[in-house]
Parts: sequence; C-alpha cells; structure tokens
Amino acid sequence: MAKNSSESTDSTPGMVPAGKGHATPKRKEREAAQRRPLVPTSKEDTKKRREEQRLRAARENQALKTGDERYMPRQHLGAPRRFARDFIDARTTVTEFMLPAAVVSMIALLFFGNSAPIMTAVTLALFLLMATWVIESAILLRKMRKQASAKFGAGKLPRMYAIYGLTRLMQIRRMRLPKPQVKRGEYAA
Repeated sequence: MAKNSSESTDSTPGMVPAGKGHATPKRKEREAAQRRPLVPTSKEDTKKRREEQRLRAARENQALKTGDERYMPRQHLGAPRRFARDFIDARTTVTEFMLPAAVVSMIALLFFGNSAPIMTAVTLALFLLMATWVIESAILLRKMRKQASAKFGAGKLPRMYAIYGLTRLMQIRRMRLPKPQVKRGEYAA
C-alpha cells in the first residue's frame, strides 16, 4: 500500500504542521475590528488638529508675505506662476486702478446723482476705463502667455494660467498676495 503524500510530510521530522493555528475571521468581525471614526472625537485630538491648522495657516500667511515658496498654498506654487506674478508686478497698469475708480464713481453717484453733466462724465470715464482694461488685459496676457510658453514650453503651463495672471492684474499692487517680489520696471527674463 502506498502512503498518502500528506501523511509523509506530517511525519517528517523538523516540519511545521500545516495551518495557521486559528480560524479565519468572518468578514463582519474584520470590519468591526477596523472600524474607527473618520474624524477624531476626543477633545485632545480636536484641540491638536486645530492647533496644527492654525500653525499651518500662520506659516502659509507668512510665506505669502515673504515669497517663500516652500510653505505657499498650492495655487501659487511653481515656476510658471512665479513668472506670471513677476511679469504682472513689474508693470504699472490701468487695470489695477479699476477698483478705486469704481469706488470713486459710487461716491459720485451718491453725492452728485442729480447732476446730469457730472454723471455723464463719470459714466463716460468708467466706460473708457473698462475699454482700456479689456484691451490692456488682452495684450498683456497674450504677451505673458507667449513668453511663458517660450520659457517653460507650451504644455508645461498650468491650467487657468491666464486667469491667474488676470486676477493678479486686477488687484491693487499693495494688496496682492503673494506680495510682489520685483519692483516696477524689473521685467522677468
């Protein structure tokens, strides 16, 4: 009679018996063992998480003021975006005065709303400013995109690159974040 191969391996000295020594846990048991809250619920965890968020926000805010790219928010990272910031910040544009002009026109509307000649002049000035804004923005953004494509490659520019430049262009220089790192007239190379 021939022996079964499993009997021969069981009786071989020095061999570890087959099997893991315990039953396979049911799926329900495994899921129950892994279950934990998505967000920590203890007060210490909440306090620790808020402190970490506060420190991260303070570090990002400081980076936006100093230009330190290591801690900047993601939307401002990268050489193409730094190029766009420097490209826009090096220029004095009519577009950055759109917001103050809108405020002045609102004040004129409040105080001189009954005077037709003044309101006509304010309206005409605003229309001229808006036309200048559209033309200037189109020219500058096209020039910025062309230079950035030449420098970084057309496929390397991030999505919404022109919108990033446009929003930067429309802000008052002192209120821009990240703070301008170049002076007016220091054009990007």
